[in-house]
Amino acid sequence: MTILSAVAATVLAARQPSHSWPQFGLLLVAVLLSSGLKVQLPKGDGSMSLNFPFILLAIMQLSPLQAIILAALSVVVLGRIKVKKFFTLVQTTFNVANSMCATAAASATYAFQIRHHGPPAPALAIAALVYFFCSTATVAMVIAWCKAERAIPFWRAEFPWYLPFYIVGAALAAIAQHVTANFGWATSLLLIPMVYTVYRSYQGQMNRIKEREQHYEQTEALHLRTIEGLAMAIEAKDQNTHDHLFRVRSYVNEIGVALQLSKLEMKALQTAAFLHDIGKLAVPEHILNKPGKLTPEEFEKVKIHPVVGAEILERVRFPYPVVPIVRSHHEWWNGTGYPDGLKGEDIPIGARILTVVDCFDALASDRPYRKSLPPDEAMAIVKKMAGIQFDPGVVAVLEQRYTLLKQQADTEHERNFIPLNTDIEVWRGEAPGAGFERSDDDLQTLSLSDNSDTAELDQTAAFASLNLIAAASQEAQTLYEMSQGLGGSLSLKETISVMASRMRRLIPFDCCALYLPAGETLVAQHIDGECAKSFAAEPIPMGEGISGWVAQSGKAILNGNATVEPTYRGKAGEPGELRSALSIPLYNLQRQLLGVLTLYAIEAESFSRDHLRILQAMESKLSLSLQNAIQFKRAEKDAETDFLTNLPNARRLFLQLESELERCRTVGQDLAVIVCDLNAFKEVNDRRGHLAGNMLLSSIADGFRRGCTNVDTVARMGGDEFVFLLPTMSAEGSEARLREIAETVTQVAHTLGFDTRVSASLGAAFYPADGESAEELLALADRRMYLDKQAHYKTLEGTTSEHRGKAFAA
Repeated sequence: MTILSAVAATVLAARQPSHSWPQFGLLLVAVLLSSGLKVQLPKGDGSMSLNFPFILLAIMQLSPLQAIILAALSVVVLGRIKVKKFFTLVQTTFNVANSMCATAAASATYAFQIRHHGPPAPALAIAALVYFFCSTATVAMVIAWCKAERAIPFWRAEFPWYLPFYIVGAALAAIAQHVTANFGWATSLLLIPMVYTVYRSYQGQMNRIKEREQHYEQTEALHLRTIEGLAMAIEAKDQNTHDHLFRVRSYVNEIGVALQLSKLEMKALQTAAFLHDIGKLAVPEHILNKPGKLTPEEFEKVKIHPVVGAEILERVRFPYPVVPIVRSHHEWWNGTGYPDGLKGEDIPIGARILTVVDCFDALASDRPYRKSLPPDEAMAIVKKMAGIQFDPGVVAVLEQRYTLLKQQADTEHERNFIPLNTDIEVWRGEAPGAGFERSDDDLQTLSLSDNSDTAELDQTAAFASLNLIAAASQEAQTLYEMSQGLGGSLSLKETISVMASRMRRLIPFDCCALYLPAGETLVAQHIDGECAKSFAAEPIPMGEGISGWVAQSGKAILNGNATVEPTYRGKAGEPGELRSALSIPLYNLQRQLLGVLTLYAIEAESFSRDHLRILQAMESKLSLSLQNAIQFKRAEKDAETDFLTNLPNARRLFLQLESELERCRTVGQDLAVIVCDLNAFKEVNDRRGHLAGNMLLSSIADGFRRGCTNVDTVARMGGDEFVFLLPTMSAEGSEARLREIAETVTQVAHTLGFDTRVSASLGAAFYPADGESAEELLALADRRMYLDKQAHYKTLEGTTSEHRGKAFAA
């Protein structure tokens, strides 16, 4: 159709008289010369030749036929100059016909306006617009048809950028026409330097723009490489992350396109796909790679990684919103996620996409705590959580494409994946400032002079061999004796003493310490040796010092710096300063931390790898014996502790009373024995129930415990009866303490809302004034307590107003 239109236009144009052919030749030369002046358009890959002003000039100065021929010849030349590939015959034919039609339409438009006395300049501008629309519309239709797209949207996206160049061309042609009208048509050649000047100016500007674009692309590429480097930093910490990150990035690209995210949102999502787990650098490695379920405490540590990651990336100042995605990628659709509890569409769209993809790929990949699931099962789990954990819209998009996306991600990963190599060795380098761990064996390297004879060498080697044999024999004998000695003891103190004495035969140390875990700290259960006084009786926080680090990491340490222990109080340079330590963790049968055994020495680098090996060989037997002793001690304590109030029971009370009496006889001190019985306690049980009674007893026991000093003892004899042992207290000084005990009972009952009739009946006996045996003191205190109880009830009945205090010590 375009060709037929061109033929028809040419036939019609041929009916009009032609103008000067020399002028035609001059413009033809100008068109051919300017055909090589092509400028790149600001958008897209298209370019445009600067011969267009000469075609417009031909429309104004020549006949329509001459202008059409000029345009056709210029298109033929354009297809052969500065092109990556010569135009085919079909392309050339179409372009020639299209140019001829556009030139004929522009020529007719210009001639129509001139005949109706229109101004030349506006007429030329309108003719240029007609040429622009005629030439670009047909090209847009052909290209859109080939790409199976709609022509008008395609034209609007690709061709408006050409319009300013047509306007500039029309302006140059108008200037040239004005010069020609005043100085003759030959002056049209002045248009060539004008066009060339515009061409050079535009090219200079475009070169600067290209340089800036190239700099921007290089900066963006550097940005991307930095992001990938940060991702590899995550991989160095968490070996499961690298493959996961590349697959997740592949997934989010496709889903982001499907959800029609903006360009900035896509860049933010792609970056966050790489960096969303960077906060895991703050999570201990043993938690990240733990081959099992996390404890609540470990999960609390893991939950910090979105916040830490956001804080790290906040300092990068990305030009797109990466930080909100990283911070929110563990938020749930129903608002129960972390760290901020965002809900629904309050969660950034990038985070909603990332959390779905992150979960799907994690389920479909191997993890330290489980094997990968088939993609269908993984998708079913994700779909089940739609509307709870995940955005249903994002899940729907993933469900439609997950099979194809997984194949695509796996293929891309295999093609581009280069793993981080951490299994390398570096041979060069000086010793570190702290030196190396000493690993010499008992057999040292023999240094013989050049004139040493063979007999001396043989003799030295023989002695060395004998020393090795003797050392091995001693090690075996000591290990056997230790196993025998430890197996026969259930006392924790005796177990530790046997352990220390046996170890000293094989491992030289100056101080031995056994630490047991207590919550988030280590408590020294036993410290023995010449330097024991250098340690304070304070707990060691987990992770601090040598022993804290061993407890937290589960790894042994050889020749550590003993002075970094938080409880070490020795001073540098003083005699007896500890300079080295050997420490190992001890575990029970369930592989739970039982304690930490640490040996300290005054000599620097005192311990060898053989010492560590021997200690680790003893570890299982030490741990088993220690566990038995701890369990026995716990059982012994339970047998002497009241289960309700956690106070010593009657059995423990009698043992403690005998011990206190023996001490008081030795040092000549007084001792008070006070029996306390609750009044109206049966009414509490009858009216409020036994649970309420138990709560009352437990609260009163807590109050009694708070009122005792570190040398006092309070025990529960049974029922609602308590006994106090108060060293150094005589009858003269007991009145204030008796009132304090009675007030404690009254205050607790009032606080809990019980009947105000709940009170205390008290009786006291004193050593040595009232007796010297435990039986005598307890019996007398019990009788006096009953006298006080009788006085209490008579007071309630109104039969007497005698002061109750007389019964306390009557």
